[in-house]
Amino acid sequence: MRGLRRLCAMGAALAFALTSTGCAVLLPPSEGSADVVTTWAISGGGEEELMPAEGEKFQQRTGRRMQTQFFQNDPYKNKLWVSMGSGTPPDTFFGWGGGALQAFIDAGKVADLGPAMREHPEWRQNFLPSVMSPVDINGGTYGIPVGGIQPVLLYFNKDVFARVGLQPPRTWGELLDQIPRFQQAGVLPIALGGADSWTYLMWEEAIVDRVAGPEAFRDVVEGKPGAWLNPDIIKANTMLQDLVRRGAFGNAFASTSAELGQQRTLVAGERAAMMVHLGSGYSDLLGDDEKWVREGHLGWAPFPAVEGGKGDPANLVGNPTTFMSATAGPDQREAVEFLRQELSSDAFTEGRLKRGDVPPVTGIEDQLRASEDADFMTFVYDLAKNAPHFQQSWDQALPPGPAQNVLINLQKLFLDQISPEEFSQLMEESSR
Repeated sequence: MRGLRRLCAMGAALAFALTSTGCAVLLPPSEGSADVVTTWAISGGGEEELMPAEGEKFQQRTGRRMQTQFFQNDPYKNKLWVSMGSGTPPDTFFGWGGGALQAFIDAGKVADLGPAMREHPEWRQNFLPSVMSPVDINGGTYGIPVGGIQPVLLYFNKDVFARVGLQPPRTWGELLDQIPRFQQAGVLPIALGGADSWTYLMWEEAIVDRVAGPEAFRDVVEGKPGAWLNPDIIKANTMLQDLVRRGAFGNAFASTSAELGQQRTLVAGERAAMMVHLGSGYSDLLGDDEKWVREGHLGWAPFPAVEGGKGDPANLVGNPTTFMSATAGPDQREAVEFLRQELSSDAFTEGRLKRGDVPPVTGIEDQLRASEDADFMTFVYDLAKNAPHFQQSWDQALPPGPAQNVLINLQKLFLDQISPEEFSQLMEESSR
């Protein structure tokens, strides 16, 4: 009951916030028929191309109709919270794992897939272990991967590096040494789309993991007192602020947009040497100028290691993948079986590969090598396959309030409006 009250309160708070800013709260519809099993997901992620076909297979297998509904990202999140709080959720739903899923689990709203995975061990073994942490919660498993692997990577313009006589930096020290070399050559060392505050988060997640190791942020997620005041987090943010002060991002990063493609344009246009972005940066650049990518001008590498850092250089940060979960209710058995039989099938995996995803599924190396984008896809797959730890993006791992505070305070840190110590203090105070 305590979890349910918390869920209702959070859903009501979100609904009030959205209505008070002129956004409509979308109440869940009445499905009208007990024979209908419902699935909710967001549009634009590729799932809308694949899930309806799997819903038809479900109907053929069970004789029950699968109603698949797709929503825009922000309205979807609102709709899902309200439906969970009002007791009329879908039978399966799309998500990112982490903090929001934890709240639903605490309220008793999500089905544990663990028993079915123990009954069918090949189901769990179908997925790369490194991507499962966002849904492995409280000793259970509350979702399966349905999206592509999205680690934070370093992208670079091979022509710029060749002209300046450099290789992509393998360590933080090498990165710092390269900054003046690019500046002397009249090239911006690093493009940063700081007009979109989530771009700062990729740098923060990566450097904190490299310096402090995954345990530091784990303490934050678990709500341990003083977690944000960890000296290694402060050290990592001191290194970030030093990078800003060295001019690595230039002086216009706060007005440069990643979402509008300006960050990518700087790199592809040889005005910047490199950028940090999720795995989707590759497909974005491919969409901008396929010929440029196919001709081999684009390079990619892991985020640099930090000399003396506590984090394993093979660790990844970013979005391990996206997930589908089943709700606890009268149709729980059918929902779980839909996840196991249709959304974990070879056909569904093949569909994801065709749309350019790198699914976190075991045994697909040959299929990846046969892709037109084999070099990139196998690189990402191997990173995830061998990662000791894959840290989920902080804005998904944390509850909504602290996640928003991270973005606000990171922007202040990059703009040199607060010190690393002040950042940690502000985050510590907001998490109490």
